[in-house]
Amino acid sequence: MIDELKRVIEKTFNRKMTDRGSCEALAQDIYEKTGAILSYNTLRRLFGLAEYRKPRESTLDQLAAYCGFRSFNDFSQRFTEVDTWPTWENLYVSLSANDHSNLLEMLLFRKRRNDHFTISFTIVVRELLHRKDLEGLLCLFREPAFQFNTLPYDEVAQIGVLVGLHFRNFDDISLEKQLLDEPNFRDIVFKIFVDYGRLNGKYGEWVKYLSGLENLDKETRVFIQCIEVWRQILANEPLGQEVLKRLPKLQDNQHPILFGRIFGIRMCVSSSKSSRLKLKEHMQQRLAKEPHLATELLYEPSVQSLVLQDSDLQQFVAAHTYLIHDIKFWYHFSQVSVHRVFQVSLLIRDQQYTKALSILENIPFGHIRHGYREFIEIYVAFFQMKIAKELKTKELDKWQTHFEQRRKAINYPIFTNAYFENYFNN
Repeated sequence: MIDELKRVIEKTFNRKMTDRGSCEALAQDIYEKTGAILSYNTLRRLFGLAEYRKPRESTLDQLAAYCGFRSFNDFSQRFTEVDTWPTWENLYVSLSANDHSNLLEMLLFRKRRNDHFTISFTIVVRELLHRKDLEGLLCLFREPAFQFNTLPYDEVAQIGVLVGLHFRNFDDISLEKQLLDEPNFRDIVFKIFVDYGRLNGKYGEWVKYLSGLENLDKETRVFIQCIEVWRQILANEPLGQEVLKRLPKLQDNQHPILFGRIFGIRMCVSSSKSSRLKLKEHMQQRLAKEPHLATELLYEPSVQSLVLQDSDLQQFVAAHTYLIHDIKFWYHFSQVSVHRVFQVSLLIRDQQYTKALSILENIPFGHIRHGYREFIEIYVAFFQMKIAKELKTKELDKWQTHFEQRRKAINYPIFTNAYFENYFNN
């Protein structure tokens, strides 16, 4: 069984143990993932790179824990099951048992082993929603290991989008309100899957419900205040002084995307040059302090610039475009793609149509997260139509059709004929 464990270790580490360097790297990874301290010489002996010596039971337990098992004995008992049961069959067998503790244990096991955890979690949540099993849903969202702050943001982003999509075709307002009362559901789903295509629909109803809660946490309160102002902008509703007074202020401890959202909205609604200057100085300071977060910090301002064409905000975002190329996680692909659509708008404004078309043709639109994608596609089709018209290509009719279809799919009052006719004249 030790040989089987060695194979699973290499699979978990995603690297063959062939020399001292690989053993040193594995020892470091084991320490970072589990806190266990193992000598690289112990690993060299285990993998036959030095004179073999049977490992201690405690060493085998630590190695099994690194692979997601409780102990070497747990590994020995479960290896046959794990090795032979197809991944998804095992998942649906667990679902069919209708046992919350069994489902929880299965997901914890997959999380420990990094074995399709995010997809598995999403499937379970969506199945429990289908069953309207509130008890099971609360069991998952209250589990300490599945809290927003304990999961990598990349995993949170995937779960939030995939679960959020389910609510486009799910309707149980009582169940939805009970889930929205859960802080972790708000963090993982509501604040991750911001459905720009339905701010005047289901997602807007969620925002309205949360705005009426008295004991809402501060971060969510700030978040929905921003979203509500953005909804009013898209709805062409006047922004009264009371609304503007409720707009949150920038704080350095805010999540970078939330910080960017507040920055962009405040820039667009402020008529004071001194206020705008202070906002830009604050954003500049955070960009200088955390340049690795530039993609997140400038993500929402890019979207806001697309919609409102605020020249001051556009110039600020454009001046920092050089920072937006550091792709480390899955969600960065979506953010960078949106940034590129914003860059295309500037190129068209400068009548650089061929260059704008080149960028558009190379944007991986499939990476743009749902919730934003349908909204951004309106601008993509509009820009393609504009380029085809200026370059006099045969694609003009096609893009006119695409553009009209997308406008009908997302019917916000701001999207008038005059809005698009004068888009590049503002």
